This record gives sequence, C-alpha cells and structure tokens, in this order.
Amino acid sequence: MQQDHPAGDLPLVGQHVIERVELETGEHLPPSVNQKILEGSFSTKLTIRCDGTRVRVEGNPSRWQRMDNLFGLHTLDECVAIFNNVLARYNLPPFTKNTVIQYRQSPNGKTAQLFGNGAEITAIDWTVNHEIGQGKEQSFIRGLSSMQIGRGRKPKLYPDGNTCNWGEASTWMMTKLYNKAAELKQHLKKTNVKKNLFLMTD
Repeated sequence: MQQDHPAGDLPLVGQHVIERVELETGEHLPPSVNQKILEGSFSTKLTIRCDGTRVRVEGNPSRWQRMDNLFGLHTLDECVAIFNNVLARYNLPPFTKNTVIQYRQSPNGKTAQLFGNGAEITAIDWTVNHEIGQGKEQSFIRGLSSMQIGRGRKPKLYPDGNTCNWGEASTWMMTKLYNKAAELKQHLKKTNVKKNLFLMTD
C-alpha cells in the first residue's frame, strides 16, 4: 500500500538515501530512498519507505507480530490499521481512504490512469483455508500440481512437496497452494532456536 503527499516535507524513512541532481540543469531531483526492513516478533517482517512525498508499506498485516495467521484479519480496515500503527512510529501520516477519484495522463503520455486523494493498494494476497485430512497434504498438493491454471500458468512443485505455485514470475497474479501445518512447524522451530540461543548466552 502507498500514498502520495504532494505537499512533501515528510521525514525520510529507509535504510539509506541517495541525493540526485540533473546533470544538465543542476536541478535537485527527489531523493531515492530504499526500503527499511522492520522485524517483529515471531519472525515477522514488514518493509517501509518514505522519500519525503510517497509513503509505502509492504508485507502481510495479518502475519505482523503474530505467531501465525491461520485465521487472519477479516477486513481491509483491520489491515490498514496495522500499517497505520507502524507509520505512526516513524511520524508519518496514516493511510486514508479515497474520497475523490480522477483521471490523469500516464508518464508515457499515451494512456490515462486513475488516481485518488487517498491510499493505493498495489497488491493483495487473498487466502482461503482448506481441510483435507492429516497425512494427505503432500499427495493432495502433488495431485493438483499436475494441473495447469489458465493459459501459461504452469505449476511449480517445490522439492519438499509442501508448496506448489502457478504463475510464480507473474506481476499480475500468482496462485499458491501450500501445507500450512508445515509452515507453522517451521516458525515454531525458529522460535525455539531463538529461545535456546537466548538461554545459552544469558
């Protein structure tokens, strides 16, 4: 999710900033800021970036600071509230809803694009839980991995047999089927390792 603030003057947030100058005119261009990785509890991560005008947050709000997201958040408002809580920590304005939608010319000058006065959602991960019975997860995933979804969306079955993706390199749509129990066990292992390291060094 991202939102532009034309007035600017927002604090720069990222890992580092690169100042840019137009060589021919000497004009100072907007700075280039890379994303800052935020690490929360239970091996959760979000990324945040602000170049003074555009504020952007990436990551899974249903997973942030939670041991698991087997049952995630139910509404967009709940997801945005998580992001806004993170923005507040960096003195950045919250994401707001669009109240006005307009057309503007695209940078290439050939098409028109919609823009609003609020936040823009640039990607959504939509999830659904399925039950198939203990011990049958890998055979179920392997069976579905023999099928192609649509045109050109070929399956990719991972070596451990717990994940299969369709359209993995797509910037438009990817479908992922995975064994949630295996993922939860992996998170628990990471948590236990961190606890053991802490006890050893205390």
